[in-house]
Amino acid sequence: MAHKLIGFAHSANSINTQYIKDQLSAIANEIDGLETEFADESDSRLRRWCKKPDRLPCLMLLKNDAHKIHKNAKLSFEAALDWTKAHIG
Repeated sequence: MAHKLIGFAHSANSINTQYIKDQLSAIANEIDGLETEFADESDSRLRRWCKKPDRLPCLMLLKNDAHKIHKNAKLSFEAALDWTKAHIG
């Protein structure tokens, strides 16, 4: 079971872009084997799986390249880590 965490941020917002990149890096350091990826608002997965793709930042968890769950919110590191761990199982 391969999990991937994708962090989405609007490319025009450098603060949220850096926030998501930092979150992904910190979470990957805490969860062995978790693949992470940064994406922006133009990524088709955002529009495919989110009812409100314009709500960024967003964390999306995939399992074997299939959408598992996503959350449109700016979370503290602890909350983002807890959310990810809870949904990996």
